[in-house]
Amino acid sequence: MEIHELESCLVFIPLSTKRNKTLDQYSIEQWQLIIFTMMKNPNVGVAWLDCAARVIIYAANYLDFDGNPCVGGRQRFIRDIALLIKEWGREVVVVQKANSSFEKLCPVGITVIGIKANISAKGDVLFARRAARFAQPGDVFLYASGEDAWPFFADNSKSIQHGIWWDGPQNLRIRVVQRIRALGMMRSVRSVLCVDTNFINWLRCLGSEGYALANKCEYVPNYADLSKVSVSERDVNDRLAIISARRYELKRGADLLMDALGILKSTGLDFEAHFSTAGGVDELTRRARQIGLDEQVSVSEDSMDEVLSRYRDFHVAVVPTLWSEGTSLACVEAIAAGLAVVCTPVGGLGNLVFPGFNGNVVPPTAERIAEALYQCSDKVALASMRAGSLSMRDSLGMDQWKKTVLSWLTR
Repeated sequence: MEIHELESCLVFIPLSTKRNKTLDQYSIEQWQLIIFTMMKNPNVGVAWLDCAARVIIYAANYLDFDGNPCVGGRQRFIRDIALLIKEWGREVVVVQKANSSFEKLCPVGITVIGIKANISAKGDVLFARRAARFAQPGDVFLYASGEDAWPFFADNSKSIQHGIWWDGPQNLRIRVVQRIRALGMMRSVRSVLCVDTNFINWLRCLGSEGYALANKCEYVPNYADLSKVSVSERDVNDRLAIISARRYELKRGADLLMDALGILKSTGLDFEAHFSTAGGVDELTRRARQIGLDEQVSVSEDSMDEVLSRYRDFHVAVVPTLWSEGTSLACVEAIAAGLAVVCTPVGGLGNLVFPGFNGNVVPPTAERIAEALYQCSDKVALASMRAGSLSMRDSLGMDQWKKTVLSWLTR
């Protein structure tokens, strides 16, 4: 066994001595701890490819809690990584919470097992325990929302971290509990795929243990299926066309954007805006009417794939997140479509948008978002930012994502 493999074992052990030692510098007591850890997890040092007969993807929900289709970026991610695992030649099944237990085969060929549990956060521990009992010899777990499985993490498991969600107006108790859960995940799993660098850097702020655990993380940004994402055909000389594709939730910032559009209208700028949403159609339509935007703003409720065809008709996409964000799929898809992007500096959005190159990053206030959108009315600047986005298209494509993720899965 190589020294770096022994070091990875030591990450799980609360030693006070320094790392980076040669083999003969470990004490007898430390060797006992190393050997105990290896006996507990005999797959340390073995490629995941060689010890995964079936992959169980653990998720709070892929379908809704009654087994019906559910729209969202995380659902799309689970679908695509499940299909990649099947291409890899392994059986895959998704386990999730449910109001009543069910088993369904989705149209794309993914089997979903619903396990009865309280669908709120209060049911996480019971669901984690029941899901752990579902496993058979030769199964490995891939946690789609890693910390949710605390404290019942399976040996030799891997995890996906979709970004920090506890950077909003949560109370101290929630933040403390989340720190315990996240560190528990990091100590237990083999490695973690992070969709942004935000979580990795958060870990590095948690003392020497967090600094070491961060080395188990691999940054793989989100992606777009380029075969489905149409490149914008909107002429730069047309009136400014704005789109925002977000679920209707407070943290996603739809109401904030509506206020910004009200300010933008007061400047006299000619524009149109469209909200492609999951939920909230009536609320957004009513809000647009209240602030006199019913002629400029339209709203539609779209599936995960339907929204992709809309980008061809717009110049600019807005991702006005308030908290809880990774490398937003909506942001990635807008960039791949060649749109300039106005976003906030939340989560992994700053990993994707570079001010002046492919958009602008501004604080989450209506005034600053309106200002950034007004700057997009400069046709030269707009054309330059759209070209910047298009230059990133291939690097954010699904083919590149598959190669990187498959490499991570097989290690």
